[in-house]
Amino acid sequence: MISKTHKQLMDRLLKRKKELLTDETALGLGKLTETELARGDQLDMAGSATEHEMSMTMRHRVTEELKLIDEAIEKLHNGTYGTCDNCEENIESKRLKARPFVKYCLECQEEMENEGEGQKTADSGNPDKFI
Repeated sequence: MISKTHKQLMDRLLKRKKELLTDETALGLGKLTETELARGDQLDMAGSATEHEMSMTMRHRVTEELKLIDEAIEKLHNGTYGTCDNCEENIESKRLKARPFVKYCLECQEEMENEGEGQKTADSGNPDKFI
């Protein structure tokens, strides 16, 4: 039997997924083709290229969030929801309420971000390192 809390979480996750899928569809409609990018003067092309890049970035973010939501739903089904993927401790409930699809507790998240910043500085000669 699914608890009321799990049902509420599932409802929130599915609602957010639906919102993102709607947004992704809208983002897909704004795709620019190479031909469209080639039209117009240089200022038009620069503006179009910037819009295209922003659209691609947004699509990437939406795709990543959808992936996290699917993982959270799977964790709800297998009973591991709310457990940090790194240290296997419980993720704080207020963190889960704010972002119900987080994978890490705050301590592990901050640790990974700090390590990433140190790595980023060390690899500053290679900007594609984190892509």
